Amino acid sequence: MTITIDGGAGITFPNAVQQTNALTNTGGSPLYYAARAWVNFNGTSPAAIRASSNVASVTRNTTGTYTITFTTPMPDANYAVVGAARRGSANSRGIAFEISPNVALTTSSVQVRTIGVDTDPGVEDCEDVYVVVFR
Repeated sequence: MTITIDGGAGITFPNAVQQTNALTNTGGSPLYYAARAWVNFNGTSPAAIRASSNVASVTRNTTGTYTITFTTPMPDANYAVVGAARRGSANSRGIAFEISPNVALTTSSVQVRTIGVDTDPGVEDCEDVYVVVFR
């Protein structure tokens, strides 16, 4: 198999080689992994996805509580969820992000909450919510 690298034309592969955008783990220590799903959404009613990958929908269950449903399920429920939120430019109070404590992770979805952290803490809607899932 011949692969040609030309400074002007780029890289040429034989016809039998399929090119993909997949992340390949090349070994080493520590190993690296790509996100299995991510979403950027408006968390006010109704929730609206701005951009995402492997997220079929975001549902606003109640104030500040959202269910993120995956397009392709996770292989198991042992994944990690990372998130952040912003109330909006007109509000300078702090906000926290958490996985809902009373709802188990499932292969098909995760429930998260956004919580105001000031003198009167409580679950609140946010204009910007960002969630990434790793497995």
